[in-house]
Amino acid sequence: MRQVSSIRLRSEAEFLRRHNNRDVSRQKRIRTIKVRGIHLLLICLLVTLIGLVIYQGARLLLTWEVLNVKSVRLVNGPRSGMETVKRLLAYVRGNILSLSLERLREELLSLAEVKDVSISRQLPSTVEIRFILRQPVFQVLIEGRYRVVDGEGVVLYSRKLPLEGLITIRGIRWDELQDVVPCFTELSRIRSRLDHVGFRRPYGVFVKLKGIPEMFYPGEDRYVEKIDTFLQLKKRLHLTGQAIRTVDMRFEDRFYLEFAEEVSE
Repeated sequence: MRQVSSIRLRSEAEFLRRHNNRDVSRQKRIRTIKVRGIHLLLICLLVTLIGLVIYQGARLLLTWEVLNVKSVRLVNGPRSGMETVKRLLAYVRGNILSLSLERLREELLSLAEVKDVSISRQLPSTVEIRFILRQPVFQVLIEGRYRVVDGEGVVLYSRKLPLEGLITIRGIRWDELQDVVPCFTELSRIRSRLDHVGFRRPYGVFVKLKGIPEMFYPGEDRYVEKIDTFLQLKKRLHLTGQAIRTVDMRFEDRFYLEFAEEVSE
């Protein structure tokens, strides 16, 4: 009997111990949930407070008159299209922080003379615009006006009178201009000696030098070498008095001469 009673007491004690442990664990979980809930609430309040501060700060900055655009500084502005630039800049107003620089950049890049442009905010109230312009290389005479063109064949602007230092192109169609542009490197080497350049199929580019009566078809390369070689041969062979009209230099190791009256090799 004593053994049975002892076993029963131990079972009841074990039951009470387990029951108590479950109560203690449940209370711990409840306290943990409450503590975490309080922490989460505090975090939410803190985030909300930070958001309100940021919102109010941004609102203050965007409505602060000190940050309104008051001036626009142009660096290396284009010589043509300034009316368009002024028209675009007329919309540069309001708060400098809310100004859409990318949209303004896209508008300025639509100008033919502008190759690239960078725009920056100079706080508190100045916008600085730096232009990288296309460099004029050719001036193409068409219909009495000179179209100024860069090394990629982009027309920058037009004018009535020629510019000093540019390669003048005459007597070509617009669709032939792209055939002349690849020869820029060779032409630039004799730029100071050039009177004008043209294009004639099937010969290609032709060159007229200052003070030289002949017209040259130099081909695709070695313009300086070919022309100087011919001028030396002309002097050595006493051809100075001959009425040479054109010199075809497109072939290796030979020149073809066209005379005013007849054609000979």
